[in-house]
Amino acid sequence: MSILRAGQQDPAAQGRRRIALGLLILVAAAPLRAQRHTDTNVAAWFSFNGDVALDDRWGLTFDASYRRAGPLSETQAIFARPGISYEISPNVRIAVGMSRSESYPYGKVPNPYAYPESRAWEQLVLSQTAGRIAIQHRYRLEQRWQGARGADTSDHAIDHWVRLSRARYQLRATVPLRGEAVAVHSSYLALSNEILIGFGRNVRYNVFDSNRAALTLGWRATESWRAELGYLNQLLLKSDGHQVEDNHTVTLTLGLTRAPRGRKAKRQAQPGS
Repeated sequence: MSILRAGQQDPAAQGRRRIALGLLILVAAAPLRAQRHTDTNVAAWFSFNGDVALDDRWGLTFDASYRRAGPLSETQAIFARPGISYEISPNVRIAVGMSRSESYPYGKVPNPYAYPESRAWEQLVLSQTAGRIAIQHRYRLEQRWQGARGADTSDHAIDHWVRLSRARYQLRATVPLRGEAVAVHSSYLALSNEILIGFGRNVRYNVFDSNRAALTLGWRATESWRAELGYLNQLLLKSDGHQVEDNHTVTLTLGLTRAPRGRKAKRQAQPGS
């Protein structure tokens, strides 16, 4: 029987509190559908996620996504997000980076025009296990600059940039379908939920930005490569604070994880979006 010294905390208890806090955050979005007008869309997202170690601590991350709506008849968005990560401990990683995207009008209530967006982002990822289940908590801050048009939109030119901020929390659980861990040539299930909260002086009516719940079937082909096919439900509140998109999305993701030499690739490439 282990005895904890004064001031020390039981790691298992810390993990339970972390999961409970995450679940409390995630249920905040539940009443959204009942309070506003909702339109339903279908979509398909095709993504690549990369996580390549430079040494035992430093690494490069990259994810890119091509998103269609209708489910394939309209372009929804295109983006790329590079970054650099640092491993503080086997269960704690931080990362920073930039991203660039282009969003297009789509769906039943489309935006009036296509617009670009640039972001800076900072991220903290905490990992833990509960038996065979690998649990990941991802906290991300984003500083966003969205391109906007003025009163005269005839030339389709972006004439100013709107500054926004957003906080994101994702809880993801991965369980192997056979064995104690996700081995090469084996499959797994992943369940995740992410809530996105906007803030700043230009966020007026949609402090709740969106919620993304996903169920994924994955296949680990090699030590480094994985493929995932899944379903994602995106509940998105538009900037007017009244219009809600309930987007049913098929996701197809290719993931690459390269560990330092002499170490197996235990961590997964970070899910994109």
